[in-house]
Amino acid sequence: MNILFEIVVQQGFILDLFGVIGLGLVGLGALRLARRMDSRSAACMTWGALSMLAGRVGILLYVHLTTATQRAEWDVWMLSIARNVPVGLLTLGLGAIVYGFWSHEKEVGEWAEVR
Repeated sequence: MNILFEIVVQQGFILDLFGVIGLGLVGLGALRLARRMDSRSAACMTWGALSMLAGRVGILLYVHLTTATQRAEWDVWMLSIARNVPVGLLTLGLGAIVYGFWSHEKEVGEWAEVR
């Protein structure tokens, strides 16, 4: 079978690529919000997007660049770190993005009350 077909279609490379691009766009949107509206919460959203991006790249590296033989040679603690740190980064990043959106909505509400 064609190696390119296996990587792109069967291993879900296209979906992974779109996921990474989407997380990058969330980060860029948060940076733009921070610069345009001087929003404190946009920094939280930016760090959340970067955390999710790092977690997603960590999962991709674990899945696509390691083999079952390599993982069998690792110690239990190395295997636990390789599996759990990216998932923790994804969870932390999602929480930061949600908190950033909530906080920004509160800031906008406060600005509307002042005016």
